Amino acid sequence: MKLFKIFILDQASEDFKEAFEYYKEINPKLAKKFFNCTNSALNDLKKNPFYQIRYDVFRMKIVKKFPYIIHYIVDEANFTIAVYGIRNSHQNPDAYLKKNL
Repeated sequence: MKLFKIFILDQASEDFKEAFEYYKEINPKLAKKFFNCTNSALNDLKKNPFYQIRYDVFRMKIVKKFPYIIHYIVDEANFTIAVYGIRNSHQNPDAYLKKNL
């Protein structure tokens, strides 16, 4: 089985850094757990990225144990995934996703 290659776009990287710093201020162990859970979700996507399309062409994967969702697009022909955001699930996705297209 061929694995998908993941490209994390700049906005998604910034989203992750902000969330990581937020959890780090609360407790460094919590930040490490967030890192591990996010990494685990991304590794899952490499194997099976075909979650339901939720907004236009965007699919979403929940980061377990944290209120964060990975927003991404799958390019089946090239076996790639473009991650557009790692967003708090309490934020309005409509405004966010249209801004990044």
